[in-house]
Amino acid sequence: MTKADEPVREHVQEATAVYDHGQFYLYTDVWDEIDPVQITHDAINTDGVAQGGPLLVVLSPHQCNFAVALRVERWSAQPAGDLDAWQEAFSASIDVDEFGLLYESTTTIQNLRLEVPAGRYTALITGRGFVHRGWPGSTMPGDEWRVQLWPRDGAHREPARLKAWAG
Repeated sequence: MTKADEPVREHVQEATAVYDHGQFYLYTDVWDEIDPVQITHDAINTDGVAQGGPLLVVLSPHQCNFAVALRVERWSAQPAGDLDAWQEAFSASIDVDEFGLLYESTTTIQNLRLEVPAGRYTALITGRGFVHRGWPGSTMPGDEWRVQLWPRDGAHREPARLKAWAG
């Protein structure tokens, strides 16, 4: 691979986000016909990640974090792997329409708009900084999450866990 062929990080968004009940959502468009409770149950009963239409549910080892560091990176192509630096990792496909991409969690009033233009993406969602599974005894346990997105060629990829923190 030549230097010209290497993936380029096109955009970075850093934010402080919130999640509760050990889960957060990434979604696009209106999902009135989607049952978030069922998708959450699917995530709990499978690999900690599930998707229904435009809604992707990701489970976190921590019960909550009311000041989670969230970094969203948009790349020109799949970036070099760094899974060794992360405790949790999930892959998925996200199709973003003109509505955009939002981050949200249960019981929160925060709908964080992510700076992602319309397109078909592969997503790598990684987390680290976990200190305890479940309730960490703090609402700000210090974990962080990153979402990397790059253009997707080909078919939709079912969400899957790539790495799990043993806790």
